[in-house]
Amino acid sequence: MSATTPAMRAGSKGPLLQRLPIPWKQVFIYIAAIFTFIYLVGPFSWIVISSFMTREEAMSMPPHWLPEEPTLINYQAYYNPDVINSMLEERRLTVGAVVGEVPLALRNSIVVAFSVAFLNIVIGSLSAYPFARTRFRGRTTLLVFYLLTRMVPALALILPVYLVLRRIGALNQVWGLILMYLTFTLPYTVWILKNYFQTIPRDLEDAARVDRCNWLQAMIRVILPVALPGIVAVGIFSFMASWGEFFYAMILTQTPQARTMPVLVAFLSNELGTEYGFLTSAAVLAVIPPLVLALFFQRMIISGIGAGAVKG
Repeated sequence: MSATTPAMRAGSKGPLLQRLPIPWKQVFIYIAAIFTFIYLVGPFSWIVISSFMTREEAMSMPPHWLPEEPTLINYQAYYNPDVINSMLEERRLTVGAVVGEVPLALRNSIVVAFSVAFLNIVIGSLSAYPFARTRFRGRTTLLVFYLLTRMVPALALILPVYLVLRRIGALNQVWGLILMYLTFTLPYTVWILKNYFQTIPRDLEDAARVDRCNWLQAMIRVILPVALPGIVAVGIFSFMASWGEFFYAMILTQTPQARTMPVLVAFLSNELGTEYGFLTSAAVLAVIPPLVLALFFQRMIISGIGAGAVKG
């Protein structure tokens, strides 16, 4: 028997040593995904890290990518007036009054966003169901009009909106913001839910009517449970649209009792300086609620918007 096999002769390569083709397409996709992840997550990571730094350390040059002495003072000051007073005495704070308003602004944002989401679900469902199940004169025109309201620039609406809210006493009121936000979130809600309801077989409603259910009972007991992904999707959309809105909130709320988080974060920077520590910590607090909702309901959001946006 020969001491060498043909696969082991000099100059030959075994099957395991043969050069495999490099999947350049997959390599490019992975590299692009890594750079995209760094591009998107990098700034937010820096915001989170900076929220645990003092103002002096955050402004130091060269910048510190990790805090040398991590501190929770930027978060403690929101709920501890003594921390704010001590910083004012040391002249290390230029917006002391604004910092103390962060808990109130956070509460206002939560109230406004959840109220808008709830009202969108209730009013939007009751409005979208007739569009999906009945045919009446002017139906298409009314649907197009709903969408056209989304195309009007906010700057063109602010003056009439301001005058109307002032007339009814809704300026500097949380419920005034809720009314305003409903005007630009409801059209989208009605459109998405109308398309989603159309994907549900009519046989389910017919079976409910056999059991002597009227149209409202059939919608509540049969249609809404089936349409839960679409309902959750429009609720989350309405929540996020209200949570991050700045333009109307800035103009329609001039008192601390009605300000929301986007407006208050802007007040953390003035002509005397920028409080980077409080600015970043407030941004972190503002991101947590929508981030938690998106993580918990991401599957419903994708399926709900996907099904509701395809069918016309």
